[in-house]
Amino acid sequence: MGRTIRQEQRDGVAILGLADPPSNTLTRAMRTELDRALSEAIADPDIIAILLTGLGEPLPRGLSAGIDLREAEAGFAAPGPADLCRKIEDSPKPVVALLHGLTHGAGVELALAAHARLATADAAIGFPDVMMGLCPCAGATQILTRILGAQGALDLLLTQNPRLLRARALKPLVDWLIGADDDALSAALGVARGLGERNAAGDALRRSGDRDEGLADFAANAAAIAARRAQVALSPNIAGARIVDCVEAACLLPYQAGLSYEAVAFQDLVDSDLSKALRHAMFAERRAPNMPELARVSTVPQVQQAGILGGGSQGAGLAVACLEGNLPVMHFERDDAALLAVEGRVEAMLTQLVKAGRIPEADLPRRRALWRGTTELADLARADLLIEVVADILSTKTQVMTALDRVAGEGAILVTTSARHPIYRIAAATSRPAQVIGLRLPAPPHLTRLAEVIPGGGTSDLTVARVVSLLRDRLRRIVVRSGTGGGGLGDPVMAALRGAGASMLRLGATPAEIDDALIEHGFAQGLFRQMDMLGLDACLARGRDVTARLAVEHDPALAPAYLADLDRLVMAGRTGQGAGRGYFLWQDGEPHDDPAVLAILDLAPTRRAGQGSALAPEAIVLRAVAAMANAGARALRAGFALRPSDIDTVMINAHGFPRWHGGPMKAADLVGLFDILQALKRFSAEDPAIYTPDPGFAALIKEGENFDALNRIGRKRRVIPG
Repeated sequence: MGRTIRQEQRDGVAILGLADPPSNTLTRAMRTELDRALSEAIADPDIIAILLTGLGEPLPRGLSAGIDLREAEAGFAAPGPADLCRKIEDSPKPVVALLHGLTHGAGVELALAAHARLATADAAIGFPDVMMGLCPCAGATQILTRILGAQGALDLLLTQNPRLLRARALKPLVDWLIGADDDALSAALGVARGLGERNAAGDALRRSGDRDEGLADFAANAAAIAARRAQVALSPNIAGARIVDCVEAACLLPYQAGLSYEAVAFQDLVDSDLSKALRHAMFAERRAPNMPELARVSTVPQVQQAGILGGGSQGAGLAVACLEGNLPVMHFERDDAALLAVEGRVEAMLTQLVKAGRIPEADLPRRRALWRGTTELADLARADLLIEVVADILSTKTQVMTALDRVAGEGAILVTTSARHPIYRIAAATSRPAQVIGLRLPAPPHLTRLAEVIPGGGTSDLTVARVVSLLRDRLRRIVVRSGTGGGGLGDPVMAALRGAGASMLRLGATPAEIDDALIEHGFAQGLFRQMDMLGLDACLARGRDVTARLAVEHDPALAPAYLADLDRLVMAGRTGQGAGRGYFLWQDGEPHDDPAVLAILDLAPTRRAGQGSALAPEAIVLRAVAAMANAGARALRAGFALRPSDIDTVMINAHGFPRWHGGPMKAADLVGLFDILQALKRFSAEDPAIYTPDPGFAALIKEGENFDALNRIGRKRRVIPG
């Protein structure tokens, strides 16, 4: 009996239970044990059939969550997932798969290779491969097409959303659907035994590769493939196009040739920068909550009720985020009118979540009942987590925190949402600095996936652990640890990007040329469009705060030049889209070039009409990535960021960095740190504040490492000099 596969025999049926909960990932160890167990069952004369299932009573989450993506990059050690699927399909004894709960990717492929499949009422399958820049690796594109046709296969393979097997479109995949009240294991044993007896009597097994009902309508398949090819051509994710190609191969090639075609496509995608970046982004989000404070705490009491002071859109959004996580909220406002207004905002946001499918409409009354408003500050004493959401002025923050400290219970945590001030200054206004922590959720907080927790100098490990546990486990946020206050992880990186933009303007590029290059690279709004939309006055204020922090943490000489540009534009009344003009002229919501900007910024035109761009798009992107990675390296050296991947997570989820490039630190790794360092040295003459290389680049290059090598707690200090 192995560690990950449990074997049992009942009436001639070998039950092979995948037993590495909760996900039953097809690791090398599990594949090796499953391969051995299959061989033993096939060779055993007393065995007439084999049943694959997830182990346990009740059944675990699903048969398997699929492959280990880290192993995929290095190459699967034999037996790979495809080897197992072929062994199952070629077995002389029937193999039956019992599907229950949620099964993903290669786990589904094991079931597709089987000779029969049973599904419980809650059984669902999904192929998240495409979101990782991958196609299936063990025959799914071929078998699904042969059973469902091209349309059905593509509908399943090109979406990350799992689908219930009892759905009409997927019924051809299921031989027996087990009722909700039936004993799934007993039913599966009966089916396996029956197939085994018929096989022993001479009935031929139905092998997946021999099925062809989905190939009958050639014209319909061709039309579905053409339509999907046109659709995925618009996406930067090349995996979609390769999946369409594999489905087309299933329609045109013999089965074994189609399997080979899929295998080549999978390996090509594994080796692609796009898939490396997407896989990095996923692992970065999973890794982010692994903070040193949590490792030092053995027991974490759960937060039972939140108290919120402040009823603007941010306060209402935080309340709704709590309600979505079934956390009761006591909401304070200064008077009845203000309380009525925040109640209306909460109601509107809850309705928004219902429309988005995140809260069932039938559950809305219960979520609504979790919210209570009050004009009595003392009522917040019932909460064990109190959050202030007031104007980000230090005197205001400290006054409010002092008031909350007076009414809060002994073990209650006090949370400040300040984006400008160090947490220790705000905590000093209380009698419990160890229980004060910062929290930053990008707007709107009820919709965003990201949460940054910001410990102060005296914040206790238990306080960090309780807040992270709430955000991660109950509110389902991606949680990142960020510095000690005075801004989030993305602020210095965005400041560097804006500084790079100002530097490129001085080289003769226009705001539109810079934005167009960044948008083509995948940035949602470019740079100057984004600043105009945020408001140049707001960007100026935020930039000054960041600069003040950088002057303390890094080098007072490293002041970004873009602040002077913003100051001139704001003084000229060009505050952005709201004013109708900023870096661009705005008409009907659309930006247009305005040559007057050059005069305001004292930049003489360097080109005549028709001369072309001063900087090629790839040169613009290189300057942007180099500047951001350099700022990230400085944040790591200062201890403001825990690991490079945390910076990437924040930049992707809060600042519009394209996910398929992995974030600025991963993008620098993919370019190559030596090449980035050489580029920084070349560009430093243009703008020393932005491009003077951080010493961390040379340290990493010397050790033959890159930023990804630092993505484990405890290694950053060894490599990045302090």
